[in-house]
Amino acid sequence: MKKIPSWKFGDTKEETDNIIKLVIAGKKTATSSLYESYQRKKIPIPKVGDKNFIQDKNEVERCLIVTSKVKIKPFNKITKAFAKKEGEGDSSLTYWRKLHKKFFKERLKKQNMKWNNNTLIVCEEFKILKII
Repeated sequence: MKKIPSWKFGDTKEETDNIIKLVIAGKKTATSSLYESYQRKKIPIPKVGDKNFIQDKNEVERCLIVTSKVKIKPFNKITKAFAKKEGEGDSSLTYWRKLHKKFFKERLKKQNMKWNNNTLIVCEEFKILKII
């Protein structure tokens, strides 16, 4: 039987804590990642049906989610609807773009790559199966 991956959102304990609260409250039902990161690390792109445990800042599993939708889109094609599903800040597309452009630019810089508005983003939607 395949082991279910366990991980946390965010780069800091504060971010992780804030985001897990959004997930458990049902306000965050989507996440986004750089397509290039999957390619460089040779990690499979998430697919519908994938299950993951999501941890809090202390690496304690707090919920089990299942991927319900995956699309790969250029950054500039992300929609208001998707930004709202990400659930962070005021849930607007403007907020999402500002936050994620900074985040993705930093990630690409670490990989010696350049940012542009056509950078491919993996847009993953999920549902909570169980709160722990």
